[in-house]
Amino acid sequence: MPGIGLVSNPYSKKNRKHPDRLQKLIECAPDKDLVRLPDSFDKMDAAMEHFKNSKVDVIAINGGDGTVHVALTSMMKIYRGVELPKIAILKGGTMNQTATNLKLKGNTIDIFKRVVKAYKEKKVLNCKQISLLKINERYGFIFGSGAVCTFMDLYHRSSNPSPLVAAKSVLAMAGSMLVHGKLAREFFKPTWQELNADGFSFGRAPYLAFLITTLPSVGLGMELTFRAKVDPKKAQMVAFRDKAKIVPQVARVWLGRSVPPDVVDDTVGSRFFINGDKSFRYTLDGDMYSSSGKLVVETGPLLDLVTE
Repeated sequence: MPGIGLVSNPYSKKNRKHPDRLQKLIECAPDKDLVRLPDSFDKMDAAMEHFKNSKVDVIAINGGDGTVHVALTSMMKIYRGVELPKIAILKGGTMNQTATNLKLKGNTIDIFKRVVKAYKEKKVLNCKQISLLKINERYGFIFGSGAVCTFMDLYHRSSNPSPLVAAKSVLAMAGSMLVHGKLAREFFKPTWQELNADGFSFGRAPYLAFLITTLPSVGLGMELTFRAKVDPKKAQMVAFRDKAKIVPQVARVWLGRSVPPDVVDDTVGSRFFINGDKSFRYTLDGDMYSSSGKLVVETGPLLDLVTE
């Protein structure tokens, strides 16, 4: 009989800090045979294989953006050619940007209980369709490079990363830019790239930061990529060239207002090609990777993300 598969990394920071929460989550699972606690990529693949063979209707993922990214990458590998289950993201990490975009209420246990209750009552689960991003057989929702990676470095330097730490990091960065400080110099090191979206080239330029995402909000309540919600099959790209023009826009971004076209290259598409002379770092949902200089970012399949 189909059911709800639950996957959780027992060694994630929050699960180690709150072992009682993980135990409560397991107790809420309607079928304990569909609970998996993978602590490696191979075990995550094995968990997805078990869910696939069991024909689960829903996979619930306990973790933050990084755990969700790893789980979905594994799912896409194992479920190749097979109908995908619905995904319930349980907002269980230090970074929960995907869950925040779904406007999920309550804590991890609350969310899971609502999903289980609706499923047991045979209700149609409320879902929102959002496309994945695909990068070198990895899947996620938020791609970033340049200053985005440097921001992630600064964020993870904290012994206790949180939305408050993220907000302080943004304000510190903005203040440093105003006075041409050391932090700004560390953050904004331009890399020469040619950006191409669905066949249209923006030309070659020294880019400071760029984002590609299928989510309208990328953190701190800022809907910088609000056009991502216009078409669920497409992603929005925003790329900054001139740091002198970025500082005055921080307030506009925070208020969810559009940024003037002379500040960013901004477009919506389904396939993006980044062509650079040198290798560069990038992040996918908070996890860090490196590219040789050329990289394709494209939208993948639509997922049904549970919004109970």
